[in-house]
Amino acid sequence: MKKYLSLLCFMLIGLTLSGQTLEEYWQVAAENNPTLKAKFTQYLSALERVNQQSALPDPNLSFGYFISPVETRVGTQRFKLSLSQMFPWMGTSAAKEDLAVKMAEARFAEFEEARNSLFLKVSETWLLLSELNQEIELKKENLRLLKTYEPIAKTKYESNLTSLADLIRIQIRIEEATTSLELLELKRRPLVSDFNTYLNRPVDSEIGLGAMLTMSSSDSNLDSALVKNPRIASNQKEIDGADVQIQLTELKRKPNVGLGLDYVMVSKRTDMTVIDNGKDVLMPMVSISLPIFGKKNKSLKKEAELYKEGLQQQTQGIQNDIRNQWVKADYLESTASRELELYKKEIRSTQSLLNVLTSEYSNNSSNFEELLLTQQRLLQLQIAQIKAMTKQYQAWLQKKYLAGNFLTIEP
Repeated sequence: MKKYLSLLCFMLIGLTLSGQTLEEYWQVAAENNPTLKAKFTQYLSALERVNQQSALPDPNLSFGYFISPVETRVGTQRFKLSLSQMFPWMGTSAAKEDLAVKMAEARFAEFEEARNSLFLKVSETWLLLSELNQEIELKKENLRLLKTYEPIAKTKYESNLTSLADLIRIQIRIEEATTSLELLELKRRPLVSDFNTYLNRPVDSEIGLGAMLTMSSSDSNLDSALVKNPRIASNQKEIDGADVQIQLTELKRKPNVGLGLDYVMVSKRTDMTVIDNGKDVLMPMVSISLPIFGKKNKSLKKEAELYKEGLQQQTQGIQNDIRNQWVKADYLESTASRELELYKKEIRSTQSLLNVLTSEYSNNSSNFEELLLTQQRLLQLQIAQIKAMTKQYQAWLQKKYLAGNFLTIEP
């Protein structure tokens, strides 16, 4: 229940936010996403089973009427009432409650995995939208620069200082840049739809992209991921539950004890006077079950042991998958870092070259094709730099997902 209250507080905080930064969008997604809410409801449902395990079996009440009354020394027996209650062997209820707790904790770990997976999808789509916006801005600036070259080329052509080819080249580049911008604008729509679907909002809702999270190299590590990943945690709780299930099969070999009370109504004799005439019968009873058929319990125990073995193998498989994904994220992060260093240097050099070529062309140099190629190269480098930054963030977010530390809710 403490987990539930923590999540509820987390959701209420999200109501006050404007939904601009990535963290704020995580909170909106946690509050609204129906699949995530379904996972949390499943956890609450499993939590309710805990309280059911400590309850005793329903008592039995029976009534019997003597169609042929039984004559006794003190009178005639008319009817009989019996009340009995069975009690499980000591430790059985506690083991059942422990099993229910383990299963509820496993469902909560599944909820955490679903939440982290949702946050990762929201983050990746957010990154793609941010990358798209930056690329659009770069291409708009590129188009603006190309349009400044057109009157220069036209003036020089009219003055017989350059060929018609230069003017045609710049017009072709302007047309290409315009079409490219239009295609990028079309690319935005499906990304916006995906993003709003994760947040359970209308697919065309406006999205405001705020500042990106600050990356930290120390907030996630592989050792932590191999222990704290929700998939590992869920499997471990299932393994713990299998241990309890094995314990329960042992307890089922113990008898259940029952306590009861029989009451027989006796009517008074009228033909003579006797001691205790018409005295009703009150008879305490003790019963015990006889678990003599052990074949079923042996099968149940074997089933639990095999289930536990399968879960342990599954845990190993999950850990192998986490290691593999971590290596890929490390590679993505390393290559992105190297690319950023390279693009930073190349952009600086290409920008200097472009400034020289622009100045030379304005001063009647005729190497216009090289100017356009350099401008195109600068644009490509700037776009590649943005994509490298996106890759770097993707690797960082992937590690946060694997380590299960997008958001921590204490049990």
